[in-house]
Amino acid sequence: MNIYMVKTNKECFITDCEVFQGHDYSYHRTKLTDLYFDKEKPKETYCKNWYVIDKYPEKIETELIEYTNERYEIDNKNLICEKFPEIIRREDRGKLDFDISEFYSIKRDKRPFRLVEVENVKIEVIMELDSFEMPNKIEYEATGDKENYKSNSVYKITNTDVKHQLLDKIIFPELMLSSMPCKFTSKQMFDITRQYIKENIDLSKAKITSDYDFCFTVKKIVPLLTPEKITYQNVFARTKKERNKIHYGIKEYKEVEIFSMTHNQRNYDGYTAIDAMYANNENELKEKVDTWLKGAIEIINKPLELCPHCNGTGYMDEIKKIKIKNI
Repeated sequence: MNIYMVKTNKECFITDCEVFQGHDYSYHRTKLTDLYFDKEKPKETYCKNWYVIDKYPEKIETELIEYTNERYEIDNKNLICEKFPEIIRREDRGKLDFDISEFYSIKRDKRPFRLVEVENVKIEVIMELDSFEMPNKIEYEATGDKENYKSNSVYKITNTDVKHQLLDKIIFPELMLSSMPCKFTSKQMFDITRQYIKENIDLSKAKITSDYDFCFTVKKIVPLLTPEKITYQNVFARTKKERNKIHYGIKEYKEVEIFSMTHNQRNYDGYTAIDAMYANNENELKEKVDTWLKGAIEIINKPLELCPHCNGTGYMDEIKKIKIKNI
């Protein structure tokens, strides 16, 4: 059995998968989870087919499965009699004049837990790193049309969805990619941002006016300093008389566009595509995305304050559209 290892200053990462793509990679059945490394089982990592142990192992063992006291126990205890005793020893099976499988089930007791050293295991260290930082868990809810999902459904974007440079993917083990330059695409940022705003928007401060997989718009609800009287007609009324009737109302707020975006897979007319998010590693990527999301929703949900110096004819803050370029 071959085990491939990446040694770091803190832990050791191991795999027994000899390929890194294709059917055998996707459906690999590891034997590592049956082993004990210095009495401890390996733990799963964020990376498929890779496991982590505390240090380079001095001893690799597996559980020895042993049984004792094999016997046959009767299935229906109401049949117990001299001919059909409750228990028959396995070695007495040949002395019976009936088919034991019709009335009995075989039973056995497992011996106490015991480890034995595994032979013919070869550990090959394919890389050693003086420093390595485990990536933080990335898990964003997103709305869109990711592969295998219906359009506009909610799906998750995780560490496995982070995009890396092709050369890095060729040179380095998949496990190490988390510390390499990476990005979320414009489409991923669109889907993440769209869902985050939908989940966190304060509908008393703003409203979503366009919500599609190719464009998204948010407008600020701006209270009027002096409510306006308005007249209108209901053009959808059933009769001409009702359609011509003049209605009166009070307009207490107006709507000002504060956020809009498309993505570079669609570049919907009139909308600016949100930029991809680049970072030096996955931890930095998560930090930058979190900062972007929190900053955007803070602006969207920020209440407007009347200016105390102009007798209520203005606001303290200028309403500016959120920039989605160079985020």
